[in-house]
Amino acid sequence: MDVSKSVVQSLRHARHDFLNELQLIGMYLDLGQPEKAKAMIRSHAEAAVHMSRLAGLAMPITEEWLLLSKWRYPELAIQTECTAEAGIAKLDGAFAGMLEKFAETVRPQMDPFVEYVCTISIWNENDSLAMKISLNGDWQGLQLPESSLDTAVIKCGSDGMEVAVRPQMEG
Repeated sequence: MDVSKSVVQSLRHARHDFLNELQLIGMYLDLGQPEKAKAMIRSHAEAAVHMSRLAGLAMPITEEWLLLSKWRYPELAIQTECTAEAGIAKLDGAFAGMLEKFAETVRPQMDPFVEYVCTISIWNENDSLAMKISLNGDWQGLQLPESSLDTAVIKCGSDGMEVAVRPQMEG
C-alpha cells in the first residue's frame, strides 16, 4: 500500500458512512418499511463479526487493507467474509500485497456503468490460510500480476472472476 490513511481521516470516513447508514435506516422506518431497516442492521452486524474475526488473525497489514478498501476502492464494493481462526503473521504483507495488486490490476479495466461487488473470503485450510476473491463482471483476457503466494484463477470470463490464494507449498 503506497498511502496509508491517518487515523483521523479513517475516523472521518467511518463517521460519515455511519451517519449515512443511520439516515437510510431512519428513512426506511419513516416509509413504513421496517424489514428493510432490520435487514440493513443485520447486514452490518454480520460484517462486524467478520471484521472482528479478521482482527483476531494478528495480520495487521491485511486487516488495514481490508478496512480501508471501501474508501480506497469504492468502485469495487468490497465485502469481507472471514471464518479463519488463525492467521500467518509472516505472510501478512504478502496477502495485503496480493490484494493491492489485484485491485490495481482490475481498476483500470472496470466499466463505469457496471456495479461491481468483490467478495474476499478468508478461511483456515489444513493448518494454513486460504483466500478467495470473487468479482462480478466481464474479465475475459485479464492477466493477474505475479505474487509470492500461490494464486490460481478458478474462473475468469464474461460472467465474473474467482481467484484462489494460498501460501506457497514448501519443499
